[in-house]
Amino acid sequence: MSSVVSADARTGIFTYEYVVANPPVNNEEIVSVQIDLSRHPGETALSRTGLVNGPRYMRHSSEDTFQRISMVPVGISGPEGWTSALAFDNRTPPRGLASWGSIDEPFRLRPGRELGGFELTSYGLPGIREVDIEPYVKAPPDLPEDWESLHAFFQLFAFRASTVAPKAPPQNFVPIEFLNYLITLLHDSRQLGWVREAAEEKELLKILLTAKRRLEASEPAKAAKRLEKFLTEVREESCQTFRCSRERALTSEAFALLFFNGQFLLDRLPHPTHERDDDDD
Repeated sequence: MSSVVSADARTGIFTYEYVVANPPVNNEEIVSVQIDLSRHPGETALSRTGLVNGPRYMRHSSEDTFQRISMVPVGISGPEGWTSALAFDNRTPPRGLASWGSIDEPFRLRPGRELGGFELTSYGLPGIREVDIEPYVKAPPDLPEDWESLHAFFQLFAFRASTVAPKAPPQNFVPIEFLNYLITLLHDSRQLGWVREAAEEKELLKILLTAKRRLEASEPAKAAKRLEKFLTEVREESCQTFRCSRERALTSEAFALLFFNGQFLLDRLPHPTHERDDDDD
């Protein structure tokens, strides 16, 4: 599953677009995609204003889910022949999910094909989220028909991976804590293959650690200057489309995580100073 994220500077709304691929080595068709949207304690309750849902949105069940489960608000739409909804699972506590599904045979995602049109809009910042992708599988006739048994059976065939999706920022914003989170996003992006080159991770980490030293020294304006350099480096080295050249060190997922969270932090620091910093190259 690939993702591209864009931001509307006027409204503050992020658009998350996804393409799901079913590798030709698979035997079954994909009929369900679910992305974790849980909102955890200590995270901001975001607005729903301006978030629009697409055709085939399951409004009544989604509204019931949203009222019962703590989750990041989103607008949701899907490709032709697929329904979209807010849902939840049977974990403890249950996760809030963005859910797409199609059991109609003409619209299932067959092996060797890919499908776009999966989309979320949200005020939530890009975060690393779990995605579950499920194939079309028939339950055996001797399987008990209770929900727990059926769910456990279908979960045997689910594929789990990571993607980029909305995450609520912290209610109590502390610059150095958010910078540590940004460093974690960099490390995790490298582990997931979204930062393709170790040398690029090292260069970006060097900039962030310099910014961290400036925050620790109570020099937020100088930290902001380093963050500006970080954002420039991320933009220059990133692919921002689904079709990424191998020459780019950062995929569209890494760009979304590092650039938009870096910008969020920079916007909350004093204006960068233009005096020379001892750490300037």
